[in-house]
Amino acid sequence: MEGIVMPWARADLTLRQDPFPQGHVDDFLPASLYQRLAAAFVEPELHPDLEILGKGKKRLRFTAPRGPAGLAEQAPAWADFLAFLDREDIRAAALDWVRRLIPLGSLPEGPYRALYALRHALRPDQLCWSCEFSSLDPGVSLPPHSDSTDKLLTFVHYFASEAWQDDWGGGTQVYAAKDPAQNLNFSNFFLTQDKVTVLDNCGYRPNRLFFFAKTPAAWHGVAPVSPATALARRSFNFSLRTSPEVDLLPRMTELMTEIHALEAAAFAR
Repeated sequence: MEGIVMPWARADLTLRQDPFPQGHVDDFLPASLYQRLAAAFVEPELHPDLEILGKGKKRLRFTAPRGPAGLAEQAPAWADFLAFLDREDIRAAALDWVRRLIPLGSLPEGPYRALYALRHALRPDQLCWSCEFSSLDPGVSLPPHSDSTDKLLTFVHYFASEAWQDDWGGGTQVYAAKDPAQNLNFSNFFLTQDKVTVLDNCGYRPNRLFFFAKTPAAWHGVAPVSPATALARRSFNFSLRTSPEVDLLPRMTELMTEIHALEAAAFAR
């Protein structure tokens, strides 16, 4: 699609490497395209395939380029955007960015480095974009976590109302665990807010794109949405993941099992 410049090609990128690669870009999409997508945003609670997670997050999940039923007819701009994401050159560029964001030498020696060497060797045709229309009602937050193990790179595109106020919260937060042993969390154990330190907060603003690369230290969550607002926190999230249709190397599964066993002890306390 004309006018879309992905983050890895943006000169105005805000990128931080500590404690894991993460950052944001403002005005991600051309204003006219963003407005068309915002006007046709699919509210998860209005769709029969709605999922409500344990902490109250509402989502409508699918794999690009397929969208919810009827999307192509009702919102062709969304169908075009999903088709753009699914282009092999876009997946290839995203995978190359992952390799540059996470040098193998930056990872702990042992199973982590061995696993990421195999992840870096994946091909674009072994990957897909897992997408979701997401909505958090007032009073809802997402606790500190590090995301599922099949993810490589995640983008959270904010669809905030122009009326949204900063003191209503809803930003994506970056954390470090207070217990150093819990900072390695590739396996996606959860913590409560009192067990982490907030390192950064990417405020919730229209057409802002937050991103992060999945590492063993990728602790993040969503600041509570204030009960003072009657507006939902809406976002479109898309993650580069290993395709569920692809059989992973047995060695990858073995390494993830080994990592889970190593990390579990720190979260059993």
